Amino acid sequence: MLRPILLATILAAAIAPAAAYSNAANYLIAEQIASACEGNVGEIDPSSVIERDLTGDGKADLILSHEGINCSAGASTSRSSFCGAQICAVDIYVRRGALLELKTEMLGAGVSVGEGQVPEIRMHAHGGEAATLKWDGREFR
Repeated sequence: MLRPILLATILAAAIAPAAAYSNAANYLIAEQIASACEGNVGEIDPSSVIERDLTGDGKADLILSHEGINCSAGASTSRSSFCGAQICAVDIYVRRGALLELKTEMLGAGVSVGEGQVPEIRMHAHGGEAATLKWDGREFR
């Protein structure tokens, strides 16, 4: 039997070419799928993975939205266990060398990133209200 992390790594690699994301991002994608699907098979929609510079330092950071994770258990499919009725967990990681460090966890849906050296991160909060975040040099506010 394959361990959940290994299985999720294989699935994450299957949904996107290995060159599409960094090794650190692929590892975190697999880890989040395994956790969200509680060890069952799962996959993530590539639109829920954003790897680009969010802090203006020239290094690719990462946003993972659980909104795009689907889990399979036998014949049924379900959303990530980190989703509620309207919104899901959104994890934002900042690049630290070759690794990605979790900087912010929040709830949202419909995540997008604007233009610019330090782009604005947009999403819908609970009740559909618009929410925005931006790196201030130390954290996302």
